[in-house]
Amino acid sequence: MQELLVEVQDLSIYAGNSDQLIVDRATFEIKAGEILAIIGPNGAGKSTLLKCLSGERPYRGQLQYHGFDTHPQTRARQIATLPQISLLNAPYKVAEVVELARIPHKSGAVADALIVKQALELMDIGYLSERLYPDLSGGEKQRVQLARVLAQIWRAEDIGQTNSTEDSSSAAGRLLLLDEPTAALDWGHQTDLMQAVTTFSQAGVGVVMVLHDINLAARYAHKILAMQCSQVVAYGSVEQVITTSNMEALFATKLAVVTDDVTGIPTIVRP
Repeated sequence: MQELLVEVQDLSIYAGNSDQLIVDRATFEIKAGEILAIIGPNGAGKSTLLKCLSGERPYRGQLQYHGFDTHPQTRARQIATLPQISLLNAPYKVAEVVELARIPHKSGAVADALIVKQALELMDIGYLSERLYPDLSGGEKQRVQLARVLAQIWRAEDIGQTNSTEDSSSAAGRLLLLDEPTAALDWGHQTDLMQAVTTFSQAGVGVVMVLHDINLAARYAHKILAMQCSQVVAYGSVEQVITTSNMEALFATKLAVVTDDVTGIPTIVRP
């Protein structure tokens, strides 16, 4: 049985101090080793919901974490976020960019260097380690940024290294939050990235990602959360959510969902 990491119940997020809802009474859960994909049209509230999970947005309702320390430094070793846009123009080498993720840790230079190397290799960009980050293509920068957030929560054993006065022995959860991680990548590198995230999740990390490519979501996610106009309109397994009626209603366009002959996974096609 997979360990429950996050419980969300009737969670609502408002725009500033107004009564305008960005997310309206969302209910779902996140489990260790499970990938949850959030899908939906532009402006549905997907990125805002992701920011709330990372602690960046206030909310109303219930958002309960299991196995996460409340101490900020320890929490930084447990939750890593990749935003849509990562602004960095300083002339850092690629390895130095990834090494920034190890700042919250006390694992030592030798261990950190190995983790940086392993994260770069997982993203198949070890050969870029000495390149200057600003000189990279958009797709290469995206893969470096994913390596960085992976390195931030790379090892479960790093979590307990804290100055917190609380008992951190029960703080073992890790959560990876990704906002459109495949947006700047070609088809081949999209597949590589998703496979890397899948490998990482299998170490007991809960993954939540916003995806526009529904077929990628169907292929790699364990659960799907579909949002429209600030509301969760469907939540469940891939087969429960990725249906012709659900997708046509979600995106207000004519399409069809068929079962792939090879994988057995629901796949969207245009008639």
